[in-house]
Amino acid sequence: MIKRILLTSIAVLLIGASAQLFAQAPCATLNVNLISGTLIQPCDTNVAVSFTVEADVNTNFAVNETDTYAINSIPYVPYPWVGANTFVVTTDDTWSQLYPIPFDFCFFGQTYNQFVIGSNGQISFDISRATATNNWMTNGQIAPFNDLDMNNTIMGCYHDIDFNVGGTVTWDTIGVAPCRKLIINWTSVPMFSCNSMIDSQQVVLHEFTNLIEVNLGAKPVCATWNGGVAHQGIQNASGTTAFMVPGRNGTVWGPVNNDSHNFEPAGDTYTFIKDYFWYNGATNALIDTGVNLTLTSPYPPFVICRARIIGGCNSDTTWATDTLNMLPGKINADFEFESRLGCDQDTVIFTNTSVPGAPGGTNFFWDFGNGSFSAQTDPIELYGVQNIYDVTLFAANPVCEGDTITKSINLNHPIEAVFSVAPDSVCLRQSVAISNISVPNFALLDNFWDFGDGTTTTNNSAIFTHFYQNPGNYTIKLVVTDTLGCQDSMSVNIFVDEPPYIEISASPTEVCLGSPVYFVDTAAANTIATQYNFDDGNIISNKHNPTHVFQSAGTYDVTFTGFYAICPDSVITQTITVNDYPLINLGEDEEFCPGITDAVTLSNTLNSSQILKWSDGSEGPSLTVSDPGYYWAQATNAACTSSDSIWVKRDCYLNIPNAFSPDGDGTNDYFLPRQLLSSGVTEFSMKIFNRWGKTIFTTDRIDGRGWNGKYGDKDQPMGTFVYLIEAKWRNGFKNTFQGNVTLVR
Repeated sequence: MIKRILLTSIAVLLIGASAQLFAQAPCATLNVNLISGTLIQPCDTNVAVSFTVEADVNTNFAVNETDTYAINSIPYVPYPWVGANTFVVTTDDTWSQLYPIPFDFCFFGQTYNQFVIGSNGQISFDISRATATNNWMTNGQIAPFNDLDMNNTIMGCYHDIDFNVGGTVTWDTIGVAPCRKLIINWTSVPMFSCNSMIDSQQVVLHEFTNLIEVNLGAKPVCATWNGGVAHQGIQNASGTTAFMVPGRNGTVWGPVNNDSHNFEPAGDTYTFIKDYFWYNGATNALIDTGVNLTLTSPYPPFVICRARIIGGCNSDTTWATDTLNMLPGKINADFEFESRLGCDQDTVIFTNTSVPGAPGGTNFFWDFGNGSFSAQTDPIELYGVQNIYDVTLFAANPVCEGDTITKSINLNHPIEAVFSVAPDSVCLRQSVAISNISVPNFALLDNFWDFGDGTTTTNNSAIFTHFYQNPGNYTIKLVVTDTLGCQDSMSVNIFVDEPPYIEISASPTEVCLGSPVYFVDTAAANTIATQYNFDDGNIISNKHNPTHVFQSAGTYDVTFTGFYAICPDSVITQTITVNDYPLINLGEDEEFCPGITDAVTLSNTLNSSQILKWSDGSEGPSLTVSDPGYYWAQATNAACTSSDSIWVKRDCYLNIPNAFSPDGDGTNDYFLPRQLLSSGVTEFSMKIFNRWGKTIFTTDRIDGRGWNGKYGDKDQPMGTFVYLIEAKWRNGFKNTFQGNVTLVR
């Protein structure tokens, strides 16, 4: 007797096994269904049976033109944050090279199959931007704004981020046609100027529907840079039309986390043309075309239907594929499972999806791979150890041959708090760099940080910094929590050293050559060594408050250095000026004779232009004198002073005394001895008169000894006598002198 079964609708959708993890946008799907005929399949598969199947492309949703867009806020369900392809950013503020789009994508009515990535959070379809500068300065720009860095772009979040500090840019394609998705990720990128703030964003392009999705994992605000503004939206190639998320067009917005929007084409609805092609799944040979297919056994093990869809932007062509598996008469063992992970144990719910063979009842036996077994149809098993388990289902039928299937279940979901600190000893006011490398991925965990100084944070960044306000020993502790509520922790000790401090003063800071300079210094208690460098070849170590004498004039930058175990060495500089004493020489003593040399000009014979301070209080390079005497001058170089003097003597003179005492003691015995009291006299005559006017003495000798107080040989009495002197000088001048002289006995 032939055993008969009814073959019902069979459809396997191959749009991506992991698609259920992400937000789903409408997309074309191909369903292959059995629409007529009954398959009676015995255990012997050689029996010929005919049946008919039908294909249908599901487009029960509108696909619209891209001349206008609707902006929608959607649930935050991001795609994987790391793609297979990497844009290696070696220079800040740059566009990438050209990358291919694996499908035709329509944007503002134009079809594109290439794009470039901007390091500041954009993608552009303008191929001329490849490797060009990606401008960061957008403060004051409100879209639509005709600018090469905004035209023809999708601005996931256009603001200044800094790949020189950290982060990655990756892109990837997931899914199968016609529902592929191009995903571009900017992952854990520090903000420029605010490196402790981390940005993560994602732009997704959907095939067929031309839908644009933007997911913001973390969007901070760096208010101190570029005004803190950012842009989120799209703009056409000419810079005339833009669709921006409300409140996010060149304004300061955020911070926001776990935020999603899409830009849905909202123009006229497209009309599609559909063609169907049927292939032998084993040989890939074309079997038939059209919506319906009739098969006669022996038939292939599975049939592939490929649907061609023509329409949309520029009448693009899109393909959809589905597979029809032929149900054998015998039982086909199969099952699905749902893993519900826990901290202490994991629960796995098994659903038996075995396709029964010929009627007669089926028995099942489960081997869970952990030493446990079950005969239930849909069992539930608890796993206490994380591992990969091979689960086997045995399906037995009393009529047809039984079947066995084994599937691996990965229950590895470790959680481990892991971070590194560099360095582990810092100077106060230096930052501690912390790198979060927790397992499985820090970005998927809640990260709670306690820095041991009374501050905590829930920073989910890959790399960030922390500053301690006081020196001491601290313990940094990280507690990570996964989505199940499971936790792990790790601690690292940090030493924060006292800040360096040194100071010096010098007295005086400007000296004359040979004078000492006195230094006074102070240093912090944690200074391990000090050093003076006097900038003249002399260096001393670990000596405080030294006195130093510089051997040459000049300007010296004296440095005082403090050396520290952890903190950077500290250096302070004091400038000392050492001045030479000025050189001054007024020359040999001078003589002058009235009428020949009426005046003498004095100056520094070593530097005739030098300004001097003279003994009469005047200042200038020279001094003209017309009187005999001692004169001096001072030369000054900064605070250093030198002086010199000169005797200016009169060469033509006659000194007439007013008394004399001719007492024979050898002193002042004669009136007017010319060799002692005159100079420069070429002619001379002198007459002495007593009080009655009688001439009692005359002489015309230039070198005479003068009057001895006698008249003839007779001593004259004490009293006053009158003289008349006529003299001629070597300069030709003549003078007459008349006066009184007193004779003293």
